[in-house]
Amino acid sequence: MDCNHCLKPLNEAQYHNNLKSCPNCSSNNGSEHVFYPYPEAFGNTPKRATSIHLDGPQSHCTACRGGKEQTEFDPVICSQK
Repeated sequence: MDCNHCLKPLNEAQYHNNLKSCPNCSSNNGSEHVFYPYPEAFGNTPKRATSIHLDGPQSHCTACRGGKEQTEFDPVICSQK
C-alpha cells in the first residue's frame, strides 16, 4: 500500500530532515507515513549500518519494537511535514 501524500510504500522507511517514518506505524495508519524524531524515537545499532545510513538506524520505532501501543513522541503524518 502506498502513502496518499508522497505515493511511496508505507512499509518502507522515509526520512525528512530530523524525522523518520516507522514502517509499522505507517502501515497501521493505512493512508500516510507516520514520522517521529530521528534518532530519538528509533535508536541506532552498528549492525544496521549501511553505506547510506552510517549511524545504523533501527527500522521501527522503539514502541513498535517493544510491543507498546504508542511512542512517547508526537507523530507527524506525511502531509504535515
